[in-house]
Amino acid sequence: MKDEKRSREKRRRRRVRNQICAYLILIVIVVLILSAGYFGVRGIIRYVKNYNDKVNRVIEEAESSAAAELEGDADDMPIIQEESRPVVDTEGYLPDTVDDPLDELIESLLNDMSTEEMVAGMFMVTPESITGVGTVVKAGDGTKTAITENPVGGIVYSAKNFQSADQFTEMMTNTKGFSQYPIFTAVKAECGDSPGFGIGATAKASELSDADSARQAYGEIASKLAAYGINMNLAPVSETVSEDGDASLQGRTFGSDAAVAAPLVNAAVQSMQEAGVSAVLQKFPGTAAGAKSMEELKNSEFVIYDMAIKGGVDCIMVSHTKATGVTGDDVPSSLSAVMIQDVLRNTLGFSGVVITDYLSDSAVTGSYSPTEAAVAAIQAGADILLDPVDYREAYEGVLQAVADGTITRERIYESLYRIYRVKYKNALQ
Repeated sequence: MKDEKRSREKRRRRRVRNQICAYLILIVIVVLILSAGYFGVRGIIRYVKNYNDKVNRVIEEAESSAAAELEGDADDMPIIQEESRPVVDTEGYLPDTVDDPLDELIESLLNDMSTEEMVAGMFMVTPESITGVGTVVKAGDGTKTAITENPVGGIVYSAKNFQSADQFTEMMTNTKGFSQYPIFTAVKAECGDSPGFGIGATAKASELSDADSARQAYGEIASKLAAYGINMNLAPVSETVSEDGDASLQGRTFGSDAAVAAPLVNAAVQSMQEAGVSAVLQKFPGTAAGAKSMEELKNSEFVIYDMAIKGGVDCIMVSHTKATGVTGDDVPSSLSAVMIQDVLRNTLGFSGVVITDYLSDSAVTGSYSPTEAAVAAIQAGADILLDPVDYREAYEGVLQAVADGTITRERIYESLYRIYRVKYKNALQ
């Protein structure tokens, strides 16, 4: 029993030391963020204040532990009770890197979050869906209230939200400042004649023939987005298309040959992520997947994903395409555990963030309610639920699924861990 007490106390002291180290890393992150203008001044102040109390609690625990050790014989030391809060069994969800301060930071952050906050953190929505405003072009008191009441993990903006560089930058700065936790601010800006958001025209993807030109085109886009405060781009297109293929993809892909397209897609990804803008490949497994077998996909579309995954792409969007040749059913890939867990995670080895395609799309809403789609996506392995047709209904539905055990809290934790690895990586750049 005495050995067990000593062992438990040793583990506890080590955890406290690691937490202190993690918070020191956080301070460094905040300083770097301040230098880069990541959150803006108001966001920095809020962010630091949110963590000051946590740092103080950790230091007090460490001091208390040291005092207890000095008071009596170590063999007779009583077991110190942990702070009362929900405990998440992270075995199997966190990598075996317990000495990594960043992992300790994320673990400490998530264990302090309520289930409601964690679930909200899996949603990426339009600003209109949480504010109730027809078109959002500024972030004022309405946005502050909306984000406080709905601490979503990300907000995706469209061309209608952009009026000028100054207006958009101010909106991003304020939005991040209002958020209690780091938030993804996302757009879709592909290379081509009209990237939008005040970005100058570039060559179309289909006109780019080498990695350097792809890197330059997306580097220019990322530089502009980063200056606004955007940290995620729903691009590049990672599919292939023939001249007589899907009309909606013409000019947007890097050609019809996956072996040729793969290094160009990877170059685009690298250039954006080097600028602190997370790339999102769109869309896995490809609209042409359909009845293709696994072997056929490995020799075509999956060549692109394999290279990008090995290159460290942050995020992959999973489409609503029904890959019947692989799954044997008509479940959309975005809601399919076979496609997300078995193929994307296990076969292709992707450990980053999986984002669903827009859940407001008729391909989903025609067969699934907002709750059904959100719950199915999480069960399938998705990390971010993009734009449900009714955010509040989807959110409440997931909370109920956690309450009744349909979805475990550990499953939510798993996704939040992956999300925050990317968010903090961006903050450090």
